[in-house]
Amino acid sequence: MGNRDLLFEIDEKGRVLCKNHSNYDYLIRPRDYFQDLYLDAELTCKTCSHYENNECYFSKTRIDEIINKGLKKTYLCRLCGKRIDRMLSIIHKLYYKEIYDVEMPLICCDCYEKIKTNEFLTYSKKMTDFYLLNIVISIFFLCYFAFFLLIFDLEPTSYYILIIVICFIVSVVFRKCIKKLRHFYFGIKYYKKHFPNQKSKE
Repeated sequence: MGNRDLLFEIDEKGRVLCKNHSNYDYLIRPRDYFQDLYLDAELTCKTCSHYENNECYFSKTRIDEIINKGLKKTYLCRLCGKRIDRMLSIIHKLYYKEIYDVEMPLICCDCYEKIKTNEFLTYSKKMTDFYLLNIVISIFFLCYFAFFLLIFDLEPTSYYILIIVICFIVSVVFRKCIKKLRHFYFGIKYYKKHFPNQKSKE
Protein backbone atom coordinates (compact mmCIF):
# COMPACT_ATOMS: atom_id res chain seq x y z
CA MET A 1 0.00 0.00 0.00
CA GLY A 2 2.97 2.25 -0.39
CA ASN A 3 3.51 5.40 1.63
CA ARG A 4 0.07 5.30 3.23
CA ASP A 5 1.44 2.64 5.60
CA LEU A 6 3.71 5.33 7.03
CA LEU A 7 0.83 7.39 8.42
CA PHE A 8 0.06 5.04 11.31
CA GLU A 9 1.84 2.47 13.44
CA ILE A 10 0.71 -0.04 16.05
CA ASP A 11 2.70 -0.32 19.24
CA GLU A 12 3.49 -3.54 21.13
CA LYS A 13 0.20 -3.34 23.02
CA GLY A 14 -1.94 -2.95 19.91
CA ARG A 15 -2.54 0.79 20.26
CA VAL A 16 -2.70 2.81 17.06
CA LEU A 17 -0.39 5.83 16.87
CA CYS A 18 -0.63 8.54 14.24
CA LYS A 19 2.82 9.51 13.01
CA ASN A 20 1.55 12.96 12.02
CA HIS A 21 0.21 13.65 15.50
CA SER A 22 1.79 16.83 16.86
CA ASN A 23 2.56 14.99 20.13
CA TYR A 24 3.94 11.88 18.42
CA ASP A 25 7.33 12.08 20.16
CA TYR A 26 5.53 12.28 23.49
CA LEU A 27 3.28 9.32 22.65
CA ILE A 28 6.18 6.98 21.86
CA ARG A 29 8.49 7.85 24.74
CA PRO A 30 9.21 5.09 27.31
CA ARG A 31 6.85 4.93 30.27
CA ASP A 32 6.53 2.96 33.46
CA TYR A 33 3.39 0.94 34.17
CA PHE A 34 1.44 3.71 35.90
CA GLN A 35 2.34 6.36 33.33
CA ASP A 36 1.26 3.97 30.60
CA LEU A 37 -2.22 3.73 32.10
CA TYR A 38 -2.84 7.38 31.29
CA LEU A 39 -1.71 7.14 27.68
CA ASP A 40 -5.19 6.25 26.37
CA ALA A 41 -6.43 9.75 27.13
CA GLU A 42 -3.76 11.13 24.78
CA LEU A 43 -4.59 8.84 21.85
CA THR A 44 -7.06 11.24 20.30
CA CYS A 45 -7.08 13.92 17.64
CA LYS A 46 -8.17 16.43 20.27
CA THR A 47 -4.64 16.52 21.69
CA CYS A 48 -3.20 17.32 18.27
CA SER A 49 -2.58 20.81 16.89
CA HIS A 50 -3.66 19.63 13.42
CA TYR A 51 -7.15 19.06 14.82
CA GLU A 52 -7.20 22.49 16.45
CA ASN A 53 -6.09 24.13 13.18
CA ASN A 54 -8.49 22.01 11.11
CA GLU A 55 -5.58 20.47 9.17
CA CYS A 56 -6.16 16.76 9.86
CA TYR A 57 -7.14 13.99 7.41
CA PHE A 58 -10.75 14.71 8.36
CA SER A 59 -12.33 18.07 9.10
CA LYS A 60 -12.75 19.17 12.70
CA THR A 61 -16.52 18.76 12.35
CA ARG A 62 -16.13 15.21 11.01
CA ILE A 63 -13.80 14.27 13.87
CA ASP A 64 -16.31 15.60 16.41
CA GLU A 65 -19.00 13.45 14.77
CA ILE A 66 -16.74 10.39 14.99
CA ILE A 67 -16.04 11.06 18.67
CA ASN A 68 -19.75 11.45 19.48
CA LYS A 69 -20.57 8.27 17.56
CA GLY A 70 -17.83 6.41 19.43
CA LEU A 71 -19.27 7.50 22.76
CA LYS A 72 -22.49 5.69 21.81
CA LYS A 73 -20.69 2.32 21.63
CA THR A 74 -20.81 2.16 17.83
CA TYR A 75 -17.27 0.89 17.30
CA LEU A 76 -16.71 -2.66 18.54
CA CYS A 77 -13.84 -5.15 18.45
CA ARG A 78 -14.20 -7.42 15.42
CA LEU A 79 -13.27 -10.49 17.46
CA CYS A 80 -14.88 -10.14 20.89
CA GLY A 81 -17.33 -7.24 20.60
CA LYS A 82 -15.64 -5.09 23.22
CA ARG A 83 -16.21 -1.37 22.77
CA ILE A 84 -13.36 0.47 21.04
CA ASP A 85 -13.02 3.98 22.45
CA ARG A 86 -9.47 4.87 21.44
CA MET A 87 -9.95 7.70 19.00
CA LEU A 88 -6.84 7.02 16.91
CA SER A 89 -7.88 3.39 16.39
CA ILE A 90 -11.20 4.58 14.97
CA ILE A 91 -9.56 7.27 12.83
CA HIS A 92 -7.14 4.62 11.51
CA LYS A 93 -10.02 2.41 10.37
CA LEU A 94 -12.10 5.21 8.86
CA TYR A 95 -9.11 6.75 7.09
CA TYR A 96 -8.34 3.56 5.17
CA LYS A 97 -12.02 2.93 4.45
CA GLU A 98 -12.98 6.41 3.29
CA ILE A 99 -9.75 7.41 1.56
CA TYR A 100 -8.59 4.07 0.08
CA ASP A 101 -11.70 1.85 0.42
CA VAL A 102 -9.66 -0.66 2.47
CA GLU A 103 -11.56 -2.36 5.29
CA MET A 104 -9.43 -2.40 8.44
CA PRO A 105 -10.84 -4.53 11.29
CA LEU A 106 -11.02 -2.94 14.71
CA ILE A 107 -9.35 -5.26 17.23
CA CYS A 108 -9.10 -4.45 20.92
CA CYS A 109 -5.77 -4.63 22.74
CA ASP A 110 -6.76 -7.78 24.66
CA CYS A 111 -7.49 -9.71 21.46
CA TYR A 112 -4.43 -8.22 19.76
CA GLU A 113 -2.27 -9.52 22.61
CA LYS A 114 -3.87 -12.98 22.37
CA ILE A 115 -3.25 -13.07 18.63
CA LYS A 116 0.41 -12.17 19.13
CA THR A 117 0.86 -15.03 21.60
CA ASN A 118 -1.26 -17.50 19.58
CA GLU A 119 -3.75 -17.78 22.44
CA PHE A 120 -6.87 -16.26 20.91
CA LEU A 121 -8.75 -19.53 20.35
CA THR A 122 -7.98 -20.70 23.90
CA TYR A 123 -9.00 -17.31 25.28
CA SER A 124 -12.24 -17.21 23.27
CA LYS A 125 -13.14 -20.75 24.39
CA LYS A 126 -12.67 -19.79 28.04
CA MET A 127 -14.80 -16.68 27.58
CA THR A 128 -17.48 -18.66 25.74
CA ASP A 129 -17.59 -21.20 28.58
CA PHE A 130 -17.79 -18.33 31.08
CA TYR A 131 -20.83 -16.75 29.40
CA LEU A 132 -22.54 -20.12 28.92
CA LEU A 133 -22.06 -20.79 32.64
CA ASN A 134 -23.59 -17.40 33.43
CA ILE A 135 -26.65 -18.29 31.36
CA VAL A 136 -27.07 -21.63 33.18
CA ILE A 137 -26.65 -19.98 36.59
CA SER A 138 -29.15 -17.24 35.68
CA ILE A 139 -31.80 -19.76 34.62
CA PHE A 140 -31.15 -21.88 37.73
CA PHE A 141 -31.38 -18.80 39.96
CA LEU A 142 -34.69 -17.77 38.37
CA CYS A 143 -36.22 -21.24 38.86
CA TYR A 144 -34.88 -21.52 42.41
CA PHE A 145 -36.13 -18.08 43.40
CA ALA A 146 -39.58 -18.73 41.91
CA PHE A 147 -39.81 -22.01 43.85
CA PHE A 148 -38.56 -20.28 47.02
CA LEU A 149 -41.31 -17.65 46.77
CA LEU A 150 -43.98 -20.32 46.46
CA ILE A 151 -43.04 -21.63 49.91
CA PHE A 152 -43.95 -18.35 51.56
CA ASP A 153 -47.46 -17.06 51.79
CA LEU A 154 -46.92 -13.68 50.16
CA GLU A 155 -49.55 -11.26 48.97
CA PRO A 156 -50.18 -11.72 45.24
CA THR A 157 -49.03 -8.17 44.52
CA SER A 158 -45.71 -8.61 46.35
CA TYR A 159 -45.19 -12.00 44.74
CA TYR A 160 -45.65 -10.70 41.20
CA ILE A 161 -43.53 -7.62 41.81
CA LEU A 162 -40.63 -9.77 43.04
CA ILE A 163 -41.01 -12.16 40.12
CA ILE A 164 -41.00 -9.27 37.64
CA VAL A 165 -37.89 -7.73 39.24
CA ILE A 166 -35.99 -11.03 39.24
CA CYS A 167 -37.06 -11.82 35.67
CA PHE A 168 -35.87 -8.40 34.59
CA ILE A 169 -32.44 -8.85 36.22
CA VAL A 170 -32.04 -12.34 34.77
CA SER A 171 -33.14 -11.18 31.32
CA VAL A 172 -30.51 -8.40 31.35
CA VAL A 173 -27.76 -10.89 32.26
CA PHE A 174 -29.10 -13.42 29.74
CA ARG A 175 -29.22 -10.85 26.92
CA LYS A 176 -25.69 -9.62 27.65
CA CYS A 177 -24.32 -13.17 27.66
CA ILE A 178 -26.07 -14.09 24.41
CA LYS A 179 -24.71 -10.92 22.80
CA LYS A 180 -21.16 -11.72 23.92
CA LEU A 181 -21.47 -15.33 22.74
CA ARG A 182 -22.61 -14.11 19.34
CA HIS A 183 -19.62 -11.78 19.09
CA PHE A 184 -17.20 -14.56 19.99
CA TYR A 185 -18.85 -16.99 17.57
CA PHE A 186 -18.39 -14.65 14.59
CA GLY A 187 -15.05 -13.48 15.96
CA ILE A 188 -13.69 -17.03 15.94
CA LYS A 189 -14.91 -17.53 12.37
CA TYR A 190 -13.23 -14.27 11.34
CA TYR A 191 -10.02 -15.24 13.15
CA LYS A 192 -9.84 -18.66 11.47
CA LYS A 193 -10.42 -17.08 8.06
CA HIS A 194 -7.95 -14.20 8.33
CA PHE A 195 -5.32 -15.71 10.63
CA PRO A 196 -5.00 -19.23 9.18
CA ASN A 197 -1.31 -19.55 10.04
CA GLN A 198 -1.81 -18.93 13.76
CA LYS A 199 -1.50 -22.00 15.96
CA SER A 200 -3.49 -22.18 19.14
CA LYS A 201 -1.72 -22.94 22.41
CA GLU A 202 -4.00 -25.52 23.98
